[in-house]
Order: sequence, then structure tokens, then C-alpha cells
Amino acid sequence: MDAAEPRPAAAAAAGALPPFRNRLLAALAPADLEPLRPHLLGGPVEFAQGQVLHARGCPIADVLFPEAGLASLTTDTRDGGGAGGPDTVEVGMTGREGLVGASVLLDPEAVAVHEAFVQIPGAAWRVPAQVLRRAVEESPALRERLLRYVQFLMVQTAQSGACNARHAVVQRLARWLLMAHDRVDGDELALRQEAVSLMLGVRREGVSLAAGALQDGGLIRQARGRIMVLDRPGLERAACGCYRAVRDSQERILGGLGHHRLEQ
Repeated sequence: MDAAEPRPAAAAAAGALPPFRNRLLAALAPADLEPLRPHLLGGPVEFAQGQVLHARGCPIADVLFPEAGLASLTTDTRDGGGAGGPDTVEVGMTGREGLVGASVLLDPEAVAVHEAFVQIPGAAWRVPAQVLRRAVEESPALRERLLRYVQFLMVQTAQSGACNARHAVVQRLARWLLMAHDRVDGDELALRQEAVSLMLGVRREGVSLAAGALQDGGLIRQARGRIMVLDRPGLERAACGCYRAVRDSQERILGGLGHHRLEQ
């Protein structure tokens, strides 16, 4: 949340819902938000980098609507890391365009298949899963909006799997950085190479070489725990077509709730 913006708690004191930066919530009419009101008036909950939101194999008690920051969904390859690489790979990411815990919309007893954790620190609105399910059953508009996001998440997951299987590490890294850049404010990403290597499913040495190539090309600048995007158009040229495929799908499926950098 920007320091200059009023805290949601201030609006809550007056009994009014605050303006939402989460695009799913911001697109809803007041009547569709009404069932969620008691759980939104307290304001978003802050989350730290690396914090687990949903542990794999555990029931999903709460659904999170990110207001700022970035969450990653990861799966376990169950091979002990293969040829010296990580045994965890990212299959999806969510920022303020979506929600974390989407499977509760399809299964009332949803258990987390993927681990969801905070990749870039931020804040999110937290709604109990059962409350959201009841609201979805009562509001066709809410149901349609959230199921559209589920559809997009399926597209993103499938494309990420294809990308990780077929494309060079430097292309995959450029794609991943663009997707993260789309979901944060500013050009600085609070990321460590170790975290990126886990997300891409490659050894840290491979990420170091790919990041070095992007830096040598003047596209990014690396610092301790930070990656700065210097040349976004150049980074888009360095990425594989998977980035454009996911971006176009998001615009088509979510309509006006697409990447905020395209709306500026």
C-alpha cells in the first residue's frame, strides 16, 4: 500500500468500504460486496516475504484477494530435485488481478494441491472460504467474475508448464520477470536469485547466467535481494511467446481487469 493513501481502517471507522486496488473486488457492485462486508471493513492483512498462505495438503480456510505484492503457487516434483535442481516449481502467480485459494469455488471441502506463499511482500483482503462460497451462490455477478479468474489461472498454469518444458532459461526468466513486473508498483522487484531458481525449476547457476545475460543487455540491474527492470520493451523482446500468450488470455478472459501496466 502506498504511504500517501489512507489506510482502509480509516474508511472502516466510518462504516464504508475502502476503495480496492484488487481488481476483482474493485469491479463488483456494492450489492455483490455486501455479504463480504464484515470481513473487508478491517482492512487488508499484511504478509511477509516467504510466508506460507496455503500449505500443500491442508484445508483452505481463507481466500485472499491481494491488494499489493505477489503470491506464487508451487508444486512438488517429488523427485528430490532431479539432476541437482530444485524439487519445487512454480505453476502460477497471483497479484492484485486475482485471488489465492481459487479451488474453494469448485470444491466446498477444498484442500490445497499447491503451496501458496508470498513471493513479494504486500497485503491482501482475507475472506473465510465458506463465507465466499455462500456469497458466490447468492450472487451471479460475483460467481461469474471469480470463475473467469479461475479460467485464466488454468490458462496461466498450462502455459507455464509448456514454457518450462520447452524454452531456454533466459527466455523463461524474462517471461517470469515481466509477469512479476505487471503485478507490482514501480520497477524494482524484491527477489533473490534462489527464489527465482525455485520458481523456474532450474539450478541457481542457470538463473545467474540468464540474469547476467539480461543485465549485460541493459534490460535489468541486479542488487542484493533486488532486481530492477530497466528496459521493459527489451525484456519483452527477450521473452518467449508464452508471456504474450498469457497476457492476451488475461485481457480476453478478465476484460478490463487485465495487467495494470497496459492500462496506464
